[in-house]
Amino acid sequence: MRSYDVPQIANKDKSFEQNEKKSENCCKYAQALKQWLPFRPSPKNKEVLPTRYAGLFSTVSVNWMTSLMWKAYKKKISEDDLWELPREESAKTNGDRLGRLWEEEIARAKKAGRPPRLWRAVWRFSRTRILVAQLMAMIIDVTFFIGPIVYLQRILEYINSAEIDHLYATNLFLGKLLITSLLPIIFFNALYILGVHNGSRLAGALQALVYKKTLTLKTGGENLAAQVINFSTNDMERIFEACLSCVFLIEVPFIFVMNFCYCVAAFGPWAAVGFGVYLAFYPMMALIARVQSNIREETIRETDRRVGLMSEILNSIRLIKMYAWEEAFAKKIADIRKCEMKKHRVGALLSSITNTLTPSIGILATIATLLSFTLTGQAVTSSEAFTIFSLFNLMGFTVSLLPYVIRCLAEAAISLSRMESLLNLPEHKRTSAGKDSAGTAIEIKDAIFAWDEFNIDDEKEGNKKLKHVRKRTTSTGEIDLNEKEVELPSFSKAFRKGQRESFSGSIPGSIAGSIASSIGTTITEYRRKHTKSSVSLYRINLAIPHGKLVGVCGSIGSGKSSLISAICGDMRINRGNIFVNGKIALVTQQAWIYSGTLRDNLLLGAPYDEAKYKEAVRVCCLQSDLDMLPAGDLTEIGDRGINLSGGQKQRVNLARAVYSDRDIYLLDDPLSAVDTKVASAIFNNCIKGHLRGKTVLLVTHALHLLEQCDEIVVMDEGRVSEQGTHGQLLARRGDYFLMVGGLGGEGNSSSKTPKESSKPEEGAAEGQRESSEEEGLGLDGKLTTEETKESGGVSALVYKTFVRVCGGWCLAISLFAAVIVFVLLRLQNMIWLQIWLDEGDGLREERLFNVTEYNLTLSEEEVKGSVINNPLLWMYQTVYAASFVALVVVGIAKGIGITFSVLKGATNLHNAMFKSILRSPLTFFDVTPSGRILNRFSRDLDELDIRIPFFLEFVMQGVLSILGQAILVCTIYAWFTIPLAFVAVLFIIIDIFLNAGVRELKRIDNMRKSPVIQHIGSSLAGLSVIRTFDQQELFTGRMYQYLDSHTVAQLIFRLSSRWYVFRTDMLSFFINACVTAMSVYTKGLVSTAAAGLALSTMSAVCDFFPFLMKMKSEFQSRFTAVERLVEYSYGLKSEASWENLGKEPPRDWPEFGKVELNKVCLRYRPDLPLVLHSIEAVFEPGQKIGVVGRTGAGKSSLISTLLRLVELESGSIIIDGVDVLTLGLHTLRSAISVIPQDPVLFQGSIRYNLDPFEEHSDAAVWEALEQSNLKRVVMQQEMGLQSAVATAGENFSVGERQLICLTRALLRRSKILLLDEATASVDLETDQMIQLTIRKAFVDSTVITIAHRLNTITTYDKIMVLQEGRLVEFDSPDNLMRKGGSLFAEMMSAMGVYTVEQMRSLT
Repeated sequence: MRSYDVPQIANKDKSFEQNEKKSENCCKYAQALKQWLPFRPSPKNKEVLPTRYAGLFSTVSVNWMTSLMWKAYKKKISEDDLWELPREESAKTNGDRLGRLWEEEIARAKKAGRPPRLWRAVWRFSRTRILVAQLMAMIIDVTFFIGPIVYLQRILEYINSAEIDHLYATNLFLGKLLITSLLPIIFFNALYILGVHNGSRLAGALQALVYKKTLTLKTGGENLAAQVINFSTNDMERIFEACLSCVFLIEVPFIFVMNFCYCVAAFGPWAAVGFGVYLAFYPMMALIARVQSNIREETIRETDRRVGLMSEILNSIRLIKMYAWEEAFAKKIADIRKCEMKKHRVGALLSSITNTLTPSIGILATIATLLSFTLTGQAVTSSEAFTIFSLFNLMGFTVSLLPYVIRCLAEAAISLSRMESLLNLPEHKRTSAGKDSAGTAIEIKDAIFAWDEFNIDDEKEGNKKLKHVRKRTTSTGEIDLNEKEVELPSFSKAFRKGQRESFSGSIPGSIAGSIASSIGTTITEYRRKHTKSSVSLYRINLAIPHGKLVGVCGSIGSGKSSLISAICGDMRINRGNIFVNGKIALVTQQAWIYSGTLRDNLLLGAPYDEAKYKEAVRVCCLQSDLDMLPAGDLTEIGDRGINLSGGQKQRVNLARAVYSDRDIYLLDDPLSAVDTKVASAIFNNCIKGHLRGKTVLLVTHALHLLEQCDEIVVMDEGRVSEQGTHGQLLARRGDYFLMVGGLGGEGNSSSKTPKESSKPEEGAAEGQRESSEEEGLGLDGKLTTEETKESGGVSALVYKTFVRVCGGWCLAISLFAAVIVFVLLRLQNMIWLQIWLDEGDGLREERLFNVTEYNLTLSEEEVKGSVINNPLLWMYQTVYAASFVALVVVGIAKGIGITFSVLKGATNLHNAMFKSILRSPLTFFDVTPSGRILNRFSRDLDELDIRIPFFLEFVMQGVLSILGQAILVCTIYAWFTIPLAFVAVLFIIIDIFLNAGVRELKRIDNMRKSPVIQHIGSSLAGLSVIRTFDQQELFTGRMYQYLDSHTVAQLIFRLSSRWYVFRTDMLSFFINACVTAMSVYTKGLVSTAAAGLALSTMSAVCDFFPFLMKMKSEFQSRFTAVERLVEYSYGLKSEASWENLGKEPPRDWPEFGKVELNKVCLRYRPDLPLVLHSIEAVFEPGQKIGVVGRTGAGKSSLISTLLRLVELESGSIIIDGVDVLTLGLHTLRSAISVIPQDPVLFQGSIRYNLDPFEEHSDAAVWEALEQSNLKRVVMQQEMGLQSAVATAGENFSVGERQLICLTRALLRRSKILLLDEATASVDLETDQMIQLTIRKAFVDSTVITIAHRLNTITTYDKIMVLQEGRLVEFDSPDNLMRKGGSLFAEMMSAMGVYTVEQMRSLT
C-alpha cells in the first residue's frame, strides 16, 4: 500500500482544482458530458481508474475492464493490479463536499427552527446523479411498456391473421429487438454504473464525515468504536444498495399509471380489476416494510452490542486466557447472538412473505382480470389475454423490486439517522487561553467538571440524549447542579482498612467508624434525592505558573486522571472557567500505541529531526530497547503495542511528548510502569533535566519524587484538598501529611528515597514484559502477517461445510425440491392459461372438420370460439385460481425453510468461529490485527445473516424458473433447442472462466476493509492523544488513504459484476431474437396462444435473465464471506484441549502449591531462538518468590510457561506431583490465580467481573471485597454488586480496577498466585494494602511475583534473578544482598539500599 503524504496530496488537490476550474467555467458537468462521446483516447496516466476517460461504448459495456478480467482468469490478480482512485472519487473530495453541505443544512435548520437532517445533505450531494438515473429508468420503462402493447400484440395479431407479409414481419422483428431489447440493455447498464459511482462517492463521504466527527468528540472508547465500525461496515452496505435501488421507487408508479391507462382504454373497465389487486398490495407491502424497518433497527442494536463485546474480548484476550474465562464469554456472546437471531428470524419471516407474494402478484392480477372478463360474459382473445399477461408480468417484475427498494431505503434511513445522531453530538472544545500577565500556564476557577457518555442507539430521530456518567469513581456522589451546594466531608481514607492504625493518632478508630457510617448514610440519601448529573471534579481552584514542576497525588479514585482530562478539554465544564496558556503534550496513564513502526509512534506525524529524536530516546531510557529490537526503531509495533512491555509502551509515550517540544506537559503517572531505577533516571534526565523551564504536571504515587517538585497538588474525592510545597504541606499536617506519615512518618521518608541517577542503565527497566523475540518478531522487524486471500472459485469444501452447518443434505434436498415445486406451479399457471385459451368453447375439432369438409376460411379465433361459451369454464377458472393459492403456500413455506436454515448455519458458523478464535494461541492475536477479526464478525457475518439467504433463494428460484421456461419454449418451438444449446455453452464458458475476476475482486474488497476498521478502533482508543498533539489531519489523511484503497476495490468489484452481466445481456438479446424470428417467420406452425405464451415467456426471461445473472454473480462473490468465516471457524491452529478427561488431577489439586521447574526451555516459534534456557528451580509450598531481571530476561515468559500460554520446547513443570502438560488448559489455569499488570474490566455488572461463572455466593463475594478494601466503594453504588461496569471499566480508576483484579484472586483462593507487576498503577498506600492483603489471605499459598517495586519483595522467601533467559540467582533476599557481585544487590544499590538492614527498613 502506498504511503500517504498529506502535504503531497494537498498539492495534488490544488493542481487538480486549478485544472478543473477551466472546464467548470464552461459547464459544471463538462467532464461528465465528455463520457457521452462514442470513443475517447486512452488516458496518459495508466495507474488511475480509467472510468473518467472512457467513451460511451466503453463505459456502457465496461470494456475498459476486459484486460483485468482476462488477467484474473489467466494469472489471478492481486491488490497491486488495481488502479488508483481518481481525484473526484476520493474520500477527501467527497467528504469535504458533504461536510460543507451538512454545515449548510445546519444553518438552514437553525434559521427554520427545525432539527438538521442528514438526508437533506445527502440528497443535495447525490440529486444530480439520481435525477439523471431516474430519467434513464423512465426511458427503460417506456421501452418495456412498448413491448407488450405494441410489438407483442401486433405480432400475435399478425400470427392470428390469414395474410402473410414478410416486410411487415421483418419490421416487427427489428423493432421489437432494437427498441424493446437492445435499448433497455444500454440504458440499464448506464443507470447501474451511474448508481455505483454515486454509491461509492457517498459511502466514502459519509465515512470520512463520521470519522472527522469522532476526532472532535470529547470521549471515545470501545463502545463508540463498535458503533462507528458498524457504520463503516454494515451501514455502508445499506447506503450503497439504496443508491443503486432508489431510482426504482418512482419507476413502479410510473409503469402503473402507463399500464392502467392503456389497459382501461384498450380492454375496458374490467381491466382495472387487476390494477386493484396491485393497489391493495401496496399498503400491505408498506406495512411489512415498516415492521421490517423497526426490526432492523432493533437488530442493529444487538449487533452493536455483540461487536462491542467482541472488541473487548480481543483487546483482553490474554487476561481471559489467564483466567480460563473463555466459556463465560462464549455464553455471553451466545446470549447476545440469540437475541440478535430472534430479530433476524422475524425479519426473515416477513422477507419470505414479500419474496413470495411480489413475484406472484402479477399472476394474481392476471387471474383476477380474466375471471372478471369471463364471469361477466365478455370474450377474451389470445392476443388480448397474453398482452394483459405480459403487462402484468412487466409490472410484476418492477413491483417485485418494490419491497427490496423500500427495505433498502428504510435501512439506509436508519443508518443515516444513526449517523445524524453522532454528527449532532457536542464537540470537544480546546481550553481557552487566558490573560498571561501573571505568568500562569493553567488556571482553573471554581470549576465543576463531569464526564459525558453518548450512546447513539439511545437517540431517536436525531434527538440527542446525553447521559452523564462518572468517568473516575469518587465518593463525592451525584450532584444536582441546580440545587443548593452541599459540602461533603472527605472520608475515603478512613475507609481504608490498611490505614486505620496509621492515623489512629489523629482519628481514633471508633470515631473513624462513626464518621464512615454517618457519611455513608448521607451519601445514600443525597444520591436518592439528587441524581441528575454525576460529577467527577468539584469546585476546582488551581493556578499553575509557567515553568514549574507540579506533582499531583492522591488516593485511587481521587480524580487525578480526571484533572488531566479536564485540562485537555475532554470533560464537560458545568460551572466556572479554565484557561490554558500554551500548547499541551499529554502522556496518558494507559499508554496508547497504534499499529506502525516504533518511530512512527514516537514521531506521531512530526518531521524527523535526528538530533532531537536521539535526545528524546536518551532521556526516556529507550536506547537499549531499540538495540534489542530486530529492526531498531523501524520495527513494526503490533495492535495496541502487543509486542512491547508496559514500561516500553509508557516510555515511547513519554518520548513522543518530549519530542513534540510543547509548552505544557501533562504526565499521568508515566513512571508507574517502570522500575525505581529507571524511574529515577527518567525523572532526573527527562522531567527535571530536559523539560526544565517547561510547565510539567506530574501525576505520581512516588512520594520521593513529590519531594522534588516545585509544588504539590493533593486530590481527594474529586477536589483539590491541598496545594503547596512539600515542606508547607507537611507543616499543615493535613491529607498530605497523613499520606506521608501513614507510610512511616516524615522522618523515615527520606530513607526510602532512591539514590538519584542521571545515567539510564543499559537494559532499562526490570519488571517489564519481554518484547521482540518473545512476541514472535521476525528478523526484519515485521510482526503483523498478511491476510490470506484464496484464489479461484469457492472450493467445494466450503459449499459442503455450508450445507452441513445449515442442517445437512436431507434438509437441503427437501428445500431444493420445494423450490422445484414452486417453479412448476408457476409454469403450470402459464400453461393452464394457454390450454384454456386454446380450448375456446370446446368445439374446435368440429370447426376444423367443417373447414376441411366445406373449404371454409376461418381465423384462429373463429376456429376456437369464445372461452365464455365453454361448458367446462368453471373448471378452468377454479384450477387457474387454485394454482395461485398453492403457489403462495408453497412459496412461503419454501422461503421460511431456506431463510431459517441459512440463519441456523450463520449461527453455527458464528459459534464455531468464536470458539476457534478463543481456542487460538496468543501468538495468533499477536500477529493478527483485531480489525481483521472484527471484519469477519461484523461485515462477513452480516452478509451471511442478511444477504446470502435472500440471494440464495432468489438465485436458486430464478435459475430453475428460467430453465423451466426455456424448456417450455422448446416444447412449443423444437428448433429453439439449437440456439438455446449454443447460448448455454457460451454462458457456461463466461460463468466458469470470466466470472473468476468478480470473485477475486470481492476477496480484495473484503481484505481492504480490515485496515479501515483497524484504524477506527485505534484512533478512538487514542482520541485524547491525537487531539492534544494536533494530529487530527495526520490520522484523517490516513483514514482517507484506507477509504480510497477500499473504495477503489469496491468500485471495481461492483463494475466487474456489470462487466459480466453486460455479456450475459448480449446472450439474452440473441435468445430473444431467435424466439421472435421463429414466431414471426413460422406463422401457423403453432397456435396464437402457444406463440403468445412463448413470446411473453421469453420476453420476461430475457428481461429477467441479466438481473438474475447479476444476482448470481453477486451471490458467488458474496459467498466469499462464507469462505472467510469457514477459514476462521475450522482453519486456525488451536491450543491444547481445555479439558483432559482421561487425566484429571485429584479434586483438591493443587493441595500444597509446590512448583518444580525441570530444565524448562521455551521458544515462541520454531525459527526463533530460545527465550528460556534450562530453568531449574523448586518453589516449596507456601513460599513467596520474587522474579526480577532486565528487559528480555524471560520473566513474563516464565509466567507464560506456568499457564501454558506458550507450550514448552523441552523440560517439564510439575505442580504437586502433576505434570502440567498432562492437564487440560482450563484445569490448569483455573487452579492458578493471576493479578495482571494491566487491570481489565468488562462491560457488565461488578459481580460478573468478579465471578462470571457464578461459582461463589454473594456472601463470599462481599467477604472478598472487604478484604480488598472495596466493600464500601461497591456498597455506595446504587445497585451494589449489580452496578454497571462501563466498557473497559472506564467508570473506575485504574487503581480501583486493580483492586477488583485482587478481589478476583481472593475469590479463587488458589494455592498458587501469580502477580505480573500487579501494583504498577496504584499509589504506595494502596500498594501496601495489596501487599498486606496478599500476605494475610495467601499465607499458605505459593506466591510468584514479577517485581516492579523491589521493596515489595524484600520480605519474600526467595528471589529469582533471570538474565537473557537463564537463571543466574535463586536465593533469599538476605543472602543475595550479602553475596558479592549479586545482580539483585546491584539493583537494590540503585535505590540507595546497600545493606540488609536498609532493605528490611523498606517494609
